[in-house]
Amino acid sequence: MTELLARYCKEDLKGFYDLAERFAKKELEPKALALDHYPYSEFNRQALAAAAEVELFQLTLPESLGGSGQGMTALSLVLSRLAQADASFAAVVFVQTLAQAAIVKWASKETAEKYLKKAGALPRMIGFPLYAPVSDIPLEVKAEKNNGGYLLKGKFSYLALAPVADFLIIPAEVPGSGKASFFIVEKKSAGLKMSEPVLSLGLRNCPVADLELLGVKAGPENLLGQEGQAGDEYDKFCAAFGGPLASLSLGVLIGSYHAAVSFAKDRYQGGKQIIDHDQVRMMLANMAVLIEVSGAACMSASRAVDEGKDPAASFASGIFVTDAVTRATTDGVQCLGGYGYIHDYGQEKRMRDAKQIQALFGPAPLKRLEFLSKRILEGQR
Repeated sequence: MTELLARYCKEDLKGFYDLAERFAKKELEPKALALDHYPYSEFNRQALAAAAEVELFQLTLPESLGGSGQGMTALSLVLSRLAQADASFAAVVFVQTLAQAAIVKWASKETAEKYLKKAGALPRMIGFPLYAPVSDIPLEVKAEKNNGGYLLKGKFSYLALAPVADFLIIPAEVPGSGKASFFIVEKKSAGLKMSEPVLSLGLRNCPVADLELLGVKAGPENLLGQEGQAGDEYDKFCAAFGGPLASLSLGVLIGSYHAAVSFAKDRYQGGKQIIDHDQVRMMLANMAVLIEVSGAACMSASRAVDEGKDPAASFASGIFVTDAVTRATTDGVQCLGGYGYIHDYGQEKRMRDAKQIQALFGPAPLKRLEFLSKRILEGQR
């Protein structure tokens, strides 16, 4: 990744990557495999506290809210290095950044300051509907108007960070609007029931849970933006994060490639190093090529958003990279032979993490079809 950094990024961003590298080596790599059993293991609160101390969660927040005011390129650099060590914690940073960005985009100044300004040593974690399709947000939760506010009723499945969050951003339909509105509520709100943490395929230390809302009260200040605004603007909002989404997969791929090369150099079969076998070399070559292509796509997409260009290409990059890396990590497993399927070697975790990342912002086929639909509507080929 160092070469990609030099090739595609300005020098003033190198410090963010170096920060992520030090953090990943100290806080993530030693515990990544041990904590991959959540909810049957602990959540990585030690890394959470360390990340708060070095302000990893303030990376893209505006300076007026105590953040660094960086854009998608800096975020992508950080996420790629974190994901190389542990994609689960990189996803925690990704979810928190998305939630913060939603509040900055749609909430009033007073609401943004209430939820985003740092208070205490640990960040106030915010659950977010990360797995909801961008153009088809589930509307099972209804926001019934009540005495100038709302009553939230219904169920929402698979809310990211819900088990460890302090606040939750929940999409709900104001009856008759047919569109999603975003509400932010305290997890301890009366009438809010949460399931036990759901055991996911990958990204297990970025936990998810299902919600049931039995008349949860939400004041007008809990509504982010106007009624239905989130539904109207959510697709463009998510599109801007295509580069960082791709960087999660890129980091997983780099970690898988390094592990495969190291193993292939250290082991012998048939009187020669495994890395000298043609089939193994071809799998490693394909992974190396994909790292270069994905790195270029990730950095270019992120820079384009930072420069104010149409984020659609950024989202397309995210779709391409996450799909390609999902396939490539199977080669990372095969390079280790039978050991690739053993948890202690890390490759099967990376394969599961890559598949889980592919599902962010909705199922992979649906994202492709949505992208095609937009291109047809725009009269593009």
